[in-house]
Amino acid sequence: MIATLDMYDFPEIREATDAWWEALARGFSAEGLSGIPPHRTRSPEESAAWSNPDLVFTQICGYPLRKRYRDALRVVGTPHYQAEGCDGPRYRSVVIVQRGAGITSIEALEGARLAYNGALSQSGMSAFRALLAAHGIKPDFFGDAVWSHGHRASVSMVTSGEADTAAIDCVTWALLQKHAPKECNAVEVLARTPDAPGLPYAVPINVNDQTVAAYQRGVKRALADPTAQSARDALLIDGFSSLTDADYGEIDAMETRARERGLPSLF
Repeated sequence: MIATLDMYDFPEIREATDAWWEALARGFSAEGLSGIPPHRTRSPEESAAWSNPDLVFTQICGYPLRKRYRDALRVVGTPHYQAEGCDGPRYRSVVIVQRGAGITSIEALEGARLAYNGALSQSGMSAFRALLAAHGIKPDFFGDAVWSHGHRASVSMVTSGEADTAAIDCVTWALLQKHAPKECNAVEVLARTPDAPGLPYAVPINVNDQTVAAYQRGVKRALADPTAQSARDALLIDGFSSLTDADYGEIDAMETRARERGLPSLF
């Protein structure tokens, strides 16, 4: 059986992520859940585990959850992060540009080169699309779009000038500022996107309500575990809300509004 926590798994905080999983595993075991692996599995590709039949627990972005994995996973709840742009279980993205580039408005991004972490990303794609749609932006706004394969790589591309802009998950942005601040020095925040439910913890779709409730209690045990405080601090985790799959319907609504405003695609 496997458990993954790969969504914010930077090398600088992998030990903290390991320790956080161990605290979660203790909490789940204390609630009588069986088959809980003592150590997490680190996947080469974060999405690889989401349809794995051996998966017992994971964290996933809300957009792929709704678009591709809604028949494979169900939401347990959503951690809170101490990051600017977060409000309890909600988060948003920061839109970054190269410092000193003279870009001072969303409209000034017309013709710019976009770096995006993935087409199935709430923070790097759908939230940015929602922001642009609210500004009346129409299709073919960007001059080019480059798939960076990750938020950190998007920051690097804007820093180097390979791209002009990117939307970065505010938790990722806060973690980079905390653990790798030099990587952020050459970029600045232009704007912030609308907010949405954050990255949820999830379990296989066939897990029943009683078991989901036990997982929720287990997460709360881990949050109260004093031995995991340093891990929580490193990961910026400071709470948890028992959101459900229904709460993530908001992500579908965000996409629908952007389409209705005339922006079916970011690129």
